[in-house]
Amino acid sequence: MRISSQGTIIMIDDGTAPAPIDIVSATKAKPCVITVAAGASPVVGDIIVPRSTGWNSIEAMPFKVSAVAAGALTLEDSDTTREANDIQIGTVEVPTFLELCRSTFAANQPAGATIDVTTLCDVAHRIVAGLPAIGTWTAAGFYDCADVALERARDAYRSGEDVVLDVRLPDGCGLTFMAIVNTYDVTLGINVAVANTVGGQIDGRVNFYKTPAPDFVPLVVGTQARVSPRPQTDQQVAA
Repeated sequence: MRISSQGTIIMIDDGTAPAPIDIVSATKAKPCVITVAAGASPVVGDIIVPRSTGWNSIEAMPFKVSAVAAGALTLEDSDTTREANDIQIGTVEVPTFLELCRSTFAANQPAGATIDVTTLCDVAHRIVAGLPAIGTWTAAGFYDCADVALERARDAYRSGEDVVLDVRLPDGCGLTFMAIVNTYDVTLGINVAVANTVGGQIDGRVNFYKTPAPDFVPLVVGTQARVSPRPQTDQQVAA
């Protein structure tokens, strides 16, 4: 099914320090399941950020919670199968967001490095994949001095801190990642609106999800299946 870009919601964390929730255990699996201590627990559709885990595959990167069962949180699009050690005692955070209303958005993940492992014994070049290249993101729109989300992006540009971005498409799926803001442009011209572009680098991996945010109402519905006409009988043809 094709969907339109209209109705996409771009969210930036509001900078408040969320209360940390202690991690009890975690699985080495795809996807990873983190069990948190009893008490307040994230719900399905929340974005969570694991901290101080000792697992580079999930450390300080945002994930969508796709399932919750007795404190066990499934991190959509995560993969901890290559972790060698057990998880350290860490925490998860549930950031809160502001809507960053923009005209365009792009998350670019360029080609990664290739490592040439060719030897004199080979008949052709042999290569293996290196690390993915550093991703970039940009979000362009109109400037508004009263926009608190733009103010938050400007503060992150000045401080150099990471921010959580959550891009929610009209059908409820989307992508989330940790971002650095190192571009904050304001553009003026004759007979044009005052424009603003923010952007920077992607810190870690872009994590995709299908699980909608809590109480999310999709703006699009699935296409209806086409019903083929029922074959006519000889009597119906004769009539």
